[in-house]
Amino acid sequence: MAVTNLDSLELGGTLAVAGAQTVSGALAVSGASTLSTVLFKDLTEVVAATNVITAAESGSVFILNAATEFVSTLPAVAAGLHFTFIVGAAPVGASYTVVTNASANIIVGKSFPASGAAGDTGATDDTITFVDGAAVAGDMVEVWSDGTSWFAYGFPSVATGITFTTVS
Repeated sequence: MAVTNLDSLELGGTLAVAGAQTVSGALAVSGASTLSTVLFKDLTEVVAATNVITAAESGSVFILNAATEFVSTLPAVAAGLHFTFIVGAAPVGASYTVVTNASANIIVGKSFPASGAAGDTGATDDTITFVDGAAVAGDMVEVWSDGTSWFAYGFPSVATGITFTTVS
């Protein structure tokens, strides 16, 4: 059976749908039903130069990957915004930094080194640094906002790989 205009459809058997489909409005499924796997993919961007991040990019994973390190600037805080930064290429000659907009000292952070050593912590900072000569590929930081602060959790290989500082 081919259906081209689906205002209402009641079936007693199986409905097979080929290709990508879009459902607008409410979808009600009753009875014993099996829905196939829905794939979810994080928004991912390989970044190789200065990056001014927008709130619309919330949920994105930024892979820091450049021969010349750079700054990533967070948007203004808003509840629910979150971003992940992962070192793709270890910093050489300079450090990758993630900074607040307007140099606001609103980063509260901790790092949890894989080495088991005590990591850096920060309470009123404006800069997260993936440190040149210490950070390696795979080191990462996640930041989450409650609308007032950025809460940052870093996962470096070594204690000195990620730092929290007040630069301004």
